[in-house]
Amino acid sequence: MDSLSLAPIVIFVYNRPWHTEKMLESLKNNKLSNLSEIYVFADGQKENVNANDLQKINETRALLKKIDWCKKITIIEQDANKGLATSIINGVTEVINKHGKAIVLEDDLLLSSQFLEFMNEGLAVYENAPNVYSINGFMFPINFNQKKVVLLPYIFTWGWATWKSKWNAFDSEMEHKETVLANNFLSERFNLGDYKYTNMLNFENNSWGIKWYYSVFLRNGLSVFPTHSLVKNIGLDGSGTNSGIENEMDLDINMRMVVNLYEKMDLLFFDKFILYFKKKDKGRFFGRKK
Repeated sequence: MDSLSLAPIVIFVYNRPWHTEKMLESLKNNKLSNLSEIYVFADGQKENVNANDLQKINETRALLKKIDWCKKITIIEQDANKGLATSIINGVTEVINKHGKAIVLEDDLLLSSQFLEFMNEGLAVYENAPNVYSINGFMFPINFNQKKVVLLPYIFTWGWATWKSKWNAFDSEMEHKETVLANNFLSERFNLGDYKYTNMLNFENNSWGIKWYYSVFLRNGLSVFPTHSLVKNIGLDGSGTNSGIENEMDLDINMRMVVNLYEKMDLLFFDKFILYFKKKDKGRFFGRKK
C-alpha cells in the first residue's frame, strides 16, 4: 500500500505510562507503522495535581519521545487538562481537516499486527459508500465462524477511523435528543439490546462517543466491523476515564481480515450481535462499573 494513501494515526494519552507503552508496542508491530504518520495529543495536568499523577504524566510523555519507528511523528503536549472528550473532538477535527481521514487510538488499546492494514483497506474500500460513517477494529466476542467484515448501525470507540466528509456530521450539541428520550420507539432503536444508550444522552460525563453515535444515528448510518476483534481494551481496570473493571476478551494477534465491499447488513451476524446484548451484565464493556 502506497504510504501517500495511508491514513494518519491520531493517538490520545494522559497519565497511564504502562498502558501507553503496551499500545505503542502493538502499533509498532504493525507492518504499516513505519510508513504511517502519527499525531499524539498528550493531555495536560489537572488543577491541584498530586505528585504521583504528575510523575505518570511525565513518564507517559517520555515514552512518546522514544518513538523513532514511524514515518513522522508530531507530539502535541497540552499545558492544562482538556479532558478526554474535548481532546478527542478537537484533535480528530484538527488532523482530519488536514489529511481528509484519520485512524484514532486511545492509550489503552492492544492492537493486532493486522490492525493498520485492516483500517486502511476499510477506508479505501468504503470511501465512497454514502451511508458508511466509520471503520472499526473492535468486536465483542460473538460466536461467528466467518472471518469477514459486516455492517452494523452502531459505532465503537476502541480503534476506529473515518473520513472528513463523515466527521463533518458530528453534532456535539445532540440537538433534539429529548425527542429520542420521549419516544419509546426511537429509544429502543437507539439502544443496543439491553444496554441503554439513552441513559447517556442526559448524563454530563466525558463521553464524546455518545455524540458521535447520535450523529450517525440521525442519518441512519452504518459502520464497518470485523467479525473477530483486532483490538483488545487493556484499560478496563478502573485506571481511565469511563473505564470499567473487567475484560474477558481474547485477541488473535496475527488474524487477517479481508475487507470486501457490502451494501447490506449480514442479518445472521446481526441476530447474534443483538442476542449478545440481551445477556446480563454486558454493559461493562462500555465502561459501566459494577
